[in-house]
Amino acid sequence: MLFRETFNLSLLLACLFLAGCSKEPMVDLPPAEVPPDRTVATVNGERLSLEEFDNEFRLMMIHYSAVSGGDMRAIKRRLFEQVIDRRIILQEARRAGLKLTRQEVEATFQESLQEQPEDLRSLLKARGVSEEAWRRKLLQERMARKLVDREVNSQGGLQEREIEDYYWSHLRDYWRPESIRALHLVVRKKAGLDLALKDLAQGMDFASVVAARSEGMEKDRGGDGGPLDLDRIPSAYRKALLRLKPGEMTGPLKDHYGFHLFQLVERRPLRMASYEEVKTEILEGLTKEERDLRFAQWMGDLKRRTSVAVNKDMALLVGVDLEAGRKDR
Repeated sequence: MLFRETFNLSLLLACLFLAGCSKEPMVDLPPAEVPPDRTVATVNGERLSLEEFDNEFRLMMIHYSAVSGGDMRAIKRRLFEQVIDRRIILQEARRAGLKLTRQEVEATFQESLQEQPEDLRSLLKARGVSEEAWRRKLLQERMARKLVDREVNSQGGLQEREIEDYYWSHLRDYWRPESIRALHLVVRKKAGLDLALKDLAQGMDFASVVAARSEGMEKDRGGDGGPLDLDRIPSAYRKALLRLKPGEMTGPLKDHYGFHLFQLVERRPLRMASYEEVKTEILEGLTKEERDLRFAQWMGDLKRRTSVAVNKDMALLVGVDLEAGRKDR
């Protein structure tokens, strides 16, 4: 909680080390000074420090516990590529005169704090990462996204006809299997089941009983988990549900978790999803494919114009042969 309470001070410090923000309405991200003996690589002559790479790795370890169980050498090589790529994008942003607004800086920290654990300050300290390094990384990522949004994501756009053509040429992908939608009540103990059955016997509707008695995840939705494909429903439940008409209820069903009651809402036959049902899904998928392709082309062009030199003497300190992982050697 203390970390969140000192947010305004953190923001002020971030602005001060970034651009001297007392009057300047925009925030710049100048590269830090790096001595030659702490340089792990240079990107177009701009030095990347061993500390920056090390901080990136330590921050990754905070959020991805699986890192410790993976191929550490491959993970470090991939992280090194990401750090280099971000530096290339940041250099391009500076060439384009791009800066962050005060509102973007504040939003960056606010959004991140919403996603971070309450004990972030303790985690940073335990991993040996300064708050300044954490803030700098966040703002670098925001600046990179801003440039990519401007140069890549804002370009193009799909026409309605393209979405329709995709739907009609991929109809086989939009078959919807037979499904059932039912309200679900679950309780761990027989006493809870008895109370639920008593409520139902007294005329209380099923959704209200679920809201009052159920211990399941869908309790707040009256037990409605939405349509479920028949082949995803356990056979004992499926047989019981297939005997029902809409509005009818199963008898108690018991398993290792507890006792279950279902009320059938509807049964949907095998069908083809309509264009309107899947239009948004298609648009999102095609947009992502288009953006990924444009980004790969745009990033490839930047890399072809970029000179990267790795300091091989730093390989032992980093713990991996960074040069071996370079794609553009």
